[in-house]
Amino acid sequence: MKRVKLVVSGITASSSQPNTNFVPANVLDGIWGEDEVSLESRWSASGQGEWLQFDLGKAQQVTYVKIAFLNARERLSSFDITASDSPDFSSGTTVLQKQFSRQLQAEDSILQTYMLDHPVKARYLRLTGYGNNASGSSGNWNSIMEVELYTGTPPETGEPNAPPADAGNVNEGDVEPPVLKHIKVQSAKELQQALDQAVSGTWIELQNGSYEQNGPFVIQKKHSSAAYPIRITAAKAGKAVITGNSYMHIEDSSYVEVSGLKFQNGIGDEAGNQSLIERGLASRTLTGVHPGVQLQSASHVSILGNTFALDETNQPYRFKVDNRSVWCLVNVEGSCRYGESSYDPSGEVYNGPTPYEDNKLLTDNGSNRHYIRVEGKSSHNRIAYNDIGPKKGFGAVVIYDGEGHSGQSISQYDVIEYNHFHDIGPRVSNGLEAIRLGLSSLSLYSGHVTIQHNLFDGLNGEDEIISVKSSDNIVRYNTIRNSYGGIVARHGNRNSFYGNFILGDGKTPGLSGFRIYGNDHKIFNNYMEGLTDKVIRLDGGTHDGGPEGGTNPTVRWGGDKEQTAELNSLPEEESTELLRGHWRQYNVQIFHNTIVNVGDNTPAVTLGGRTYQPVGTKIYNNLIFSNAGTIFNETSAMMKAPAAERPEYKGNMVEGIALASNNPVVSGTVKKEDLRLVRGIDGLIRLSVYSPAIDAAVSPLFTLDDMDGQMRYAPDVGADEFNAGGPKENRPLTTADVGPEALWK
Repeated sequence: MKRVKLVVSGITASSSQPNTNFVPANVLDGIWGEDEVSLESRWSASGQGEWLQFDLGKAQQVTYVKIAFLNARERLSSFDITASDSPDFSSGTTVLQKQFSRQLQAEDSILQTYMLDHPVKARYLRLTGYGNNASGSSGNWNSIMEVELYTGTPPETGEPNAPPADAGNVNEGDVEPPVLKHIKVQSAKELQQALDQAVSGTWIELQNGSYEQNGPFVIQKKHSSAAYPIRITAAKAGKAVITGNSYMHIEDSSYVEVSGLKFQNGIGDEAGNQSLIERGLASRTLTGVHPGVQLQSASHVSILGNTFALDETNQPYRFKVDNRSVWCLVNVEGSCRYGESSYDPSGEVYNGPTPYEDNKLLTDNGSNRHYIRVEGKSSHNRIAYNDIGPKKGFGAVVIYDGEGHSGQSISQYDVIEYNHFHDIGPRVSNGLEAIRLGLSSLSLYSGHVTIQHNLFDGLNGEDEIISVKSSDNIVRYNTIRNSYGGIVARHGNRNSFYGNFILGDGKTPGLSGFRIYGNDHKIFNNYMEGLTDKVIRLDGGTHDGGPEGGTNPTVRWGGDKEQTAELNSLPEEESTELLRGHWRQYNVQIFHNTIVNVGDNTPAVTLGGRTYQPVGTKIYNNLIFSNAGTIFNETSAMMKAPAAERPEYKGNMVEGIALASNNPVVSGTVKKEDLRLVRGIDGLIRLSVYSPAIDAAVSPLFTLDDMDGQMRYAPDVGADEFNAGGPKENRPLTTADVGPEALWK
């Protein structure tokens, strides 16, 4: 029977990857392969049961299909095919049973033929995906570059239903391992040459010594695989040093690992862009503000076990003395000059103290310099086990800027874990976050980034240690010790914060827990001790984006002279300015947290302020011990909020001489009694066997486990589920748990 490729008159999908061009039409455009263009021409959707539906215009005979799955050589995709004459598939027939895509050999095409189990005459075919066999969140994705539908006899090479071979019919000794390139380099020139020539599976090993050229070491358009990444490693961890005008710039590349290096490069000079110019990347030059590593539209990149202690000499910073601005250069004695907008070496000399000598002086401006930058359309990167610090110059340490103010996404599905952030400061008024995850203008777009198992120790930069400015991220299992500031959801929606340990001494001012803006955030299972500044704060908003949390909300602002506008109807400059505001909080859930030994007369939970008050806040099953301030503090505006917008308090238990609440209505909902707490052998304050908090939590806000990772059965109040002697999967981190030594030990 003659083979005929059928014409598809229409294609739809259950959904597509948000904020991308990975739409259904791409699977019919004839573009498929393993080159850069083909990889971008695809449909992608995350989740079990996502589907593509093909309309043939009329009922036609279909006998086989050809499918090109994304990354078909590295992973197997699960799918089935059904047919129907009804577009809603109210009745349908399975014509290809659920199965995995074919395991390909090197010589195989990625456009593979699949013969239907039951050739059928139908108008509609639906290909349903069930993810793939990759590890972690990558396994949730259904990604297809091309689909072709045929009638007639399928080619012999496409017969997928032949009986499978028995396992073990190939002997181990008959499988030849691939021959991979291992290149040892000893100079900057050799390193850049190796990077330019690298292919999948190349291992570039830097011997002990310093590496510097006129501009960054560039890895560009290098796409490898999970099985055979390009690895750039130090022969001995910490002994290969990137210095001077150089740093690492990784662009339009995937499956690259940078590990064991030490970044001590300077801020850069006018000559520091030559290597970018030579590769057509002049637009990427960062003269004067060189990072340690920059990822630009790069995915599946691992920044692993490195040391970031960049040379900040000559980096300008500004502060005010007696209402006059002073500019200085970091690490340059006698460099300070009076001036306003920028550093002027010929300006009037200033000989007084700087913020490094007087902690009452705050840096308020300077040259932004970041140690790690993640920009463009990136995804699935890992920043792990790095030692990061000291840093005293202006600029956030790790930043995610995505596509910038005119874009619609930040890097997605990245993981930042097991890093040691330390010696960051002295104080700035704003702009020295340890991690800034997004931009205000990108805040309504999803990141799905996970920040976990990091140690922030002795930071004194600004009041946002982790600053989240995007949506749908997770911040969990981190430890913050004696550090100024806290974790802030500055912009964005639907972020989750749980299992974090935030520890202070109860005396040092400015030690805080969480400050939250936006919609549908969850704060639970966090342990906070000895904090001194509004431990959990929802202080209202200057702008109201409504409760939906979409990417094009109708925004209200202006108070008595209120204005209203659909966000995307405004010019970019105006919409960006609105997004920079403090957005009203809707439906924030605060539950199963432990807050103990609050200091400096500060409230434990603060609600209300600004123009628009929080709406629908749920505060459940928190355990609080405080002899300072007011435990649940509401502003007068919050107290006067309409009943439908008022916070809901349930199951909270408190102890101490602090007032339960300044609102009698709230005080009546709070149990104040002897909680029978004890100091555990791990140093944390826990429930004793006699605590009334045991089994006392109320529904509906429960967590499946507690701050230790132990299961909850009849849930207790607070972050700790009583389990004397039980194993603990999660605990406060120490320096032995993070950084390069924890990786290489």
